[in-house]
Amino acid sequence: MANYKIVQISDTHLTVDGAKPANHQLIDPYEKLQSVFDDIYVTNVDPDLIVITGDLVHNGDEDSYRHFHHIVQQEEERLMTPIEAILGNHDRTDQFYEGYLGKPSLPRYYFDVESNDWHLYFLDTKCGDIEQGYLDQAQLEWLSDRLSHSEKPGLIFMHHPLLGAPVKQMKYSILQNGDELKRVISGTDVRAIFSGHVHFANTYLQNGVLNVVADSTAYHINCANPHQHFVVDGTSYNIIHLDGDEIGVEQRLLRLGTKTINTFKIPNTNFVDPKLMKRQMENAMG
Repeated sequence: MANYKIVQISDTHLTVDGAKPANHQLIDPYEKLQSVFDDIYVTNVDPDLIVITGDLVHNGDEDSYRHFHHIVQQEEERLMTPIEAILGNHDRTDQFYEGYLGKPSLPRYYFDVESNDWHLYFLDTKCGDIEQGYLDQAQLEWLSDRLSHSEKPGLIFMHHPLLGAPVKQMKYSILQNGDELKRVISGTDVRAIFSGHVHFANTYLQNGVLNVVADSTAYHINCANPHQHFVVDGTSYNIIHLDGDEIGVEQRLLRLGTKTINTFKIPNTNFVDPKLMKRQMENAMG
């Protein structure tokens, strides 16, 4: 297996034109994202692929996604690297389809891509317009079918993390039906899952599958206190090194502020009512 390098960028939270940056950011999120692309270019990272794992535009409209697509095209040309993007809870599916993809909207956005040695699966964990993540049955069946027919080791990219030791106090926010995903990938050759959403970097191993959660390019959240989270300006991205059967991840931390710019109160840290999640997904699917 040849060496393969993927850059993961997550939670860019780009701001609608004329609006103030989300969570009182002191530095514009467009500037932060540009600093990531510049670092990739100046330091000769030379990735084979760049993946942006959701929360692309903070509650954006069609024009915002069109502008984001223009940025992506410019960077694909400069870095000579394809860039894939998936959706997070702050994204708006209809506006993304119209503005970024330039095609009529569908209820979900998921797909797969094969390299010479790897099979990459890009999932849509967005559930309506709520914070929590959920994978619909059709998507799980699609993934199961793809995995059963693939002869290459797999990597999954999605926005919401699975439950793991570093995010046990984040049950209220992460993927709500992660057990179903784990059943689908059990016994397959999925090697790693890459996600974002929680705005702090963490890594854990479950049943032989590496889980890597990326920090944000826009702002970092200190979640050490389960019931009160603190937000600071922060910018980072990950470089995923695939070297034969080995997987290594380097975090590039470009900025980490010391001034608290916002706080979140978290009354209940448990999973959300499964019936609520199912209703939200049914509504999203129309």
